[in-house]
Amino acid sequence: MHFEKGESMLKRITCAVAVAFIAFISLTNTTTSKAQDTAGRTISVIPPSFELYANPGESITDKIRVRNDSAVETSYTIMVEDFQAVGEEGQVNLIDDSQPSTTYSLAQWVTPTPSSFSLKPGAEREVAFSINVPKDAEPGGHYCSVLVKMGGETKTEGSGASVASRVGSLILLRVSGNVKEEASVESFTTNENYYEKSPVNFELRVKNAGNNHIRPKGTIVITNIFGQKVTEIPLNGLNVLPDAIRKMDTRWEFSASLASRYTATLVATYGQQNKPLSESVSFWVFPKYLGYVAGGIFVLIIILIFGRKQVKRILHNLTK
Repeated sequence: MHFEKGESMLKRITCAVAVAFIAFISLTNTTTSKAQDTAGRTISVIPPSFELYANPGESITDKIRVRNDSAVETSYTIMVEDFQAVGEEGQVNLIDDSQPSTTYSLAQWVTPTPSSFSLKPGAEREVAFSINVPKDAEPGGHYCSVLVKMGGETKTEGSGASVASRVGSLILLRVSGNVKEEASVESFTTNENYYEKSPVNFELRVKNAGNNHIRPKGTIVITNIFGQKVTEIPLNGLNVLPDAIRKMDTRWEFSASLASRYTATLVATYGQQNKPLSESVSFWVFPKYLGYVAGGIFVLIIILIFGRKQVKRILHNLTK
């Protein structure tokens, strides 16, 4: 009974550590995945992700580079596990062999070579992997991570369990065929309704109801209160996995003199068919110093109006 509880706790802690490392690299624009264990050993995996294409029945190959950034020789083991999206920030959750496979599983098609090796401090080596797509593979997206596990285990603080540190490279594979591409804008907002100074932060949330990952591309067109185009900024498009919602932040740095009510319009497309995504949001830009200037002009006008009346009253009294 105690052994089963300990084993269950170990699995939960191991999964948590894996998610922590993989979540950092998941679906981001970084060029390297890094991990460091409690003993200070550091490992780098390059690149952090792949976007690959294959036909049913086809075999493709690629490779990752593993570098030992620590000061001691370390052994490594290569593992492959499926993953799925978690939350809206681009995190992913690893799915080990004990969990049932899903429509988007890929790990069982992937074979890494070699499966284990050692590296001296500062050394690096390539690890090849092949993907053998079954002839009856379901079209659309399939996802897994090639994980590099550091040899040896370290104690986790506050528990008797030991975990091994690991980090990996995500593989996003599209299998050709009748792929469903369907996405929608959940929301397109600014973080404020009124701005005194730059920048304006736009938050786009895209829902992917298709069966393949998508990356929206396009621009945000900004017009003033008269409908005149002020500028056009590129959208910070990010990958959205199937059955997930993804947040994407885009920033507009503007001049402090551009006081107006503005409308930002999303003009974007997604997928191989370039389907449209569109939405708009309005906001105000009015720097504080312009408020002071406008207030001063208003007060001056009031003084001039009432001052002229006072002068006329005095002249009228003198001519009686």
